[in-house]
Amino acid sequence: MKAILFDFNGTIFFDSDINRYAWNQTINELTNNTINFDEVYKEYHSVRNNIFVEAMLKKLGKEAKQEEIDYWSNRKETQYYQKYCIENNRNQLAPGLEKFLDYLKNNYIPINLCTASLQTNVDFYFNYLKIGRWFDKNIITYDTGEYQNKVEMYKRCAKNINYDIKDCIVIEDSASSIKQAIDAGCQNLIAIKKEDTPDYQEIKIVINDFNELDYDKVLKI
Repeated sequence: MKAILFDFNGTIFFDSDINRYAWNQTINELTNNTINFDEVYKEYHSVRNNIFVEAMLKKLGKEAKQEEIDYWSNRKETQYYQKYCIENNRNQLAPGLEKFLDYLKNNYIPINLCTASLQTNVDFYFNYLKIGRWFDKNIITYDTGEYQNKVEMYKRCAKNINYDIKDCIVIEDSASSIKQAIDAGCQNLIAIKKEDTPDYQEIKIVINDFNELDYDKVLKI
């Protein structure tokens, strides 16, 4: 039996519009509207918060001090991302996901969560979206500052449930994170379809959402 490792943003929670809004507000505030947001977002939207913020500070000719990076990284999440979710009642998980997670839980199939989000957002996801019904917060992997990239995160995510990454199915959406899961050793992926979904042999299933997922096909991977 393979374990299943889930990405969060864009995979179990469709939040691309929220994330773009939050970054737009943050970068415009940080740079005082002196940088073309559309251009920088296209380049940096899939990277971790600290990398995005550090790049913007350098574009402004500022020294990227850690405390300032941390401030803007957390402000993006708390002031803009989380606030937007609450004010707009955005608490719906991806279509069909709850049914799939219940199925996995009822059939004792091991799962874990691997997200590049900061702890402030992880806490928010568990409190606001109630994902503790399926995921154990104590063993998930997220951006604690100790990981170089998501390659390391996926390896740790599998290890935390006593699996090797090669014996796990990873469910991802972004092209860069799919590549990192493969680099970590994952041989079987399910991709949430995007415009830039790559054509890797390791991707066994491509879906728009979890309503399209054939459970029997997943178990046969």
